[in-house]
Amino acid sequence: MASSLKLRVISSAILIPIVTFIIFIGGDIFNALVGLCMGIALYEWVHITRHMRLPNKRLKTLMIVSGICYLSISLYEMMSLRQQPDGLYFTLIFVACIWASDSGAYLFGKTIGGKKMCPNISPNKTWAGYVGALLSPVIILMAGMILFFDRPFFFDATTILFGILIGIAAQSGDLLISYMKRRATLKDTGALIPGHGGILDRIDALLLALPVYIAYVKLMTT
Repeated sequence: MASSLKLRVISSAILIPIVTFIIFIGGDIFNALVGLCMGIALYEWVHITRHMRLPNKRLKTLMIVSGICYLSISLYEMMSLRQQPDGLYFTLIFVACIWASDSGAYLFGKTIGGKKMCPNISPNKTWAGYVGALLSPVIILMAGMILFFDRPFFFDATTILFGILIGIAAQSGDLLISYMKRRATLKDTGALIPGHGGILDRIDALLLALPVYIAYVKLMTT
């Protein structure tokens, strides 16, 4: 367990600066990174689906088609988010929200512990961790509006609501992939990132939270 956590921390320490730098660059390099991630994630989705215990092949085909649509829409949304005015700041805030939600869930879960949330799908998740996963994006959204958009002491009901909704969506996306892995009897979606698993293991929360965040951005820019 300790060695796995160490690998996880080392991988994060390497990947976070690289991803942040590419977000700053934007343009074709950013689009290429997003496209590459979504392509690998689709491969992992298909791999999981083929191993899932499903009643028939038709349902497996439907799952694969759903994955193609799900990831293609996310690919378009992520590229569009970065390309819009102030896209750099909005993209940085969004990525930070997802990282914060994941970290908040881990810290609250380990520190407080308590009742398991859904042991049959994700044994390590607790209700305390879930609370941390919802509160963390709220803090990041408010901090982002203060830091990047010059709104001192920003405390807005819309931001609080959407921060919570982003946390809910992020955790739901994580549970979706966890459920698929359970049905496929797989521990991870892949082995590309030491300590983390596959690309889909790292972006599962991002995928479902992205449309919620884009709705927030539209509200704040109109």
